Amino acid sequence: MLVALAIGLFVMYINPAYQEVKVLSAEAASYDDALNKSQELRQKRDELIKKRNTFSNENQRRLEYLLPDNVDNIRLIIDINNIAARRSLTLKNVEIGNLGGRSGERSALAVGSSGDPIGSVELGFSVTAGYDNFVAFMQDLESSLRLVDVEKISVKPDGDLGDYKVTIRTYWLH
Repeated sequence: MLVALAIGLFVMYINPAYQEVKVLSAEAASYDDALNKSQELRQKRDELIKKRNTFSNENQRRLEYLLPDNVDNIRLIIDINNIAARRSLTLKNVEIGNLGGRSGERSALAVGSSGDPIGSVELGFSVTAGYDNFVAFMQDLESSLRLVDVEKISVKPDGDLGDYKVTIRTYWLH
């Protein structure tokens, strides 16, 4: 009789309670793991903030200009137009296209919706200039702080001048 009572108690109360304790124990372990990881991330964040604070304000501004944390198409066009204006050139037929992350495999540092920590945008424009003036403009663009890749240049000669169609790609952090 006592054996049957013990088996019934085990089946009806002890075993379900034990299974629930196992589930709660596993859940507690996952919470502890998440808490430890969040503390590690806070330490890493604090270390990076300390490193960033060693940079001068001017250097921080230059880094943000080199690789901004958002895409600002209007600012990009204005910056390139200012570079062109130094050579008395005017941008024409400005087109923004192919906005998004770089193609390829997913990075371990992925933070953006595309899975890539770096986004890019293509900008196309035309300028009419003499060859020497165009080369000087491209050198100015190359030496600017803004990170750009020249993807395509096409030339349509027009007497002493040429109509240059340029496509560049610039980047930003997600």
